[in-house]
Amino acid sequence: MVGLEKITDKIISEAKADAGKIIDDANRKIADIMFGASKKADEKRLRDEEKAEKEAQSIIARSKSGTEMKKREILLEAKAKAVDTAYETAYKEIMNLPSEKYCELVSKFIAEAVTAEVETEKTNIALYGAENAEVPEKYEILLCERDRKDLGEEIIKGVERIVIGKLPREITAKIVLSDETAKIDGGALIRVGRTEINCSVSEALAAVRARTEAEIVRTLFPNG
Repeated sequence: MVGLEKITDKIISEAKADAGKIIDDANRKIADIMFGASKKADEKRLRDEEKAEKEAQSIIARSKSGTEMKKREILLEAKAKAVDTAYETAYKEIMNLPSEKYCELVSKFIAEAVTAEVETEKTNIALYGAENAEVPEKYEILLCERDRKDLGEEIIKGVERIVIGKLPREITAKIVLSDETAKIDGGALIRVGRTEINCSVSEALAAVRARTEAEIVRTLFPNG
């Protein structure tokens, strides 16, 4: 969604710092494991002088193998955590935006979704004819209880400002704030007839993650 494109860059820049700290922690864990493996081999060699060399080499070989496997596991876990942290940070920042910025973002979500829905309706009319295509009576905007109470009218005004000149007046007149509320974290649900379009913050961020996660992984870990 266009409304979240700027957030992607912020995710990447902040994730770099988070990833560095997480990977440093992982490397400390790996160093501890390797030290423990070496210490274990040394203790075994001292306990059993006759078979010390053979046994120690065997222990070291097994320890190295186990350590390498553990090292891969820790690094993979650390990388996954770094990526998760990046998106969690973005989510928290969105949810804590000043009211004006938050309204602007949610209005963009809604405007983009309604515009896409209108384009779909046009396509259906072209394919099946106006008499067979479903034309909605309204685009009903459902907000969470908090947003409905505090920001509802501002969000609808924001949508109108965005779509004016882009959508016909008969369409914009159908964009209305519902008296109902939605059980979502933030953002909106758009009810179009029997269909609901999920424009919640978590859903929007999930869509951004699906599109950008590979890029963020490459940015954070260019060497694989």
